[in-house]
Amino acid sequence: MSIIVAVKKAGSIAVAADTMHSSGSHREYSDNLISRTKLRKVGSSCLAGVGWSVYDNIIDHYVKSFKRPPVLKDEMGVFEFFLKLWKAMRSKYQVVNDQPDKDDRSPFADLDSEFIVANKNGIFQVSSDLTVMQFEKYVVIGSGDKYAYGAIHAIYDTKRTAEQIAQQAVQAAVYFEQTCGGEIEVDRIC
Repeated sequence: MSIIVAVKKAGSIAVAADTMHSSGSHREYSDNLISRTKLRKVGSSCLAGVGWSVYDNIIDHYVKSFKRPPVLKDEMGVFEFFLKLWKAMRSKYQVVNDQPDKDDRSPFADLDSEFIVANKNGIFQVSSDLTVMQFEKYVVIGSGDKYAYGAIHAIYDTKRTAEQIAQQAVQAAVYFEQTCGGEIEVDRIC
């Protein structure tokens, strides 16, 4: 599992994440993985996700097919990117299984993962049903979200920077949530 935090404060945006990866009950830490980051550059944006790790491979492969990086400057641009990704996953990536739930009466898609997109235009969350929302101050996704939100709430109105707040929120999640761990990586967007 993972914890990813994006914070906007005083004209600065920072994204932070833990670095532990897990597969079932097995944990793998960043000191044993080669070039495995949860924070990836897509054009001028930082894109990070929680859920299935195979999304890292799919998104990296999918974005390589673009002649120009996708424009992720607003909710509609982010939604369009993920809508096209969803369509490509169904037609191009045979590893995707629709896994219909007979009890689920929702007419909407289920990515079974969540994402944050951050750039100079703001911070956006993409929910598993492809809902895209933009946030003014901060957003958190992942298994340690309650701890990270609590930490942000407690320190947001202090003199700390966006980077410091994001890092401390991830640190709180890593400390209290057993499915988060490893070092903390931080990307300052602007």
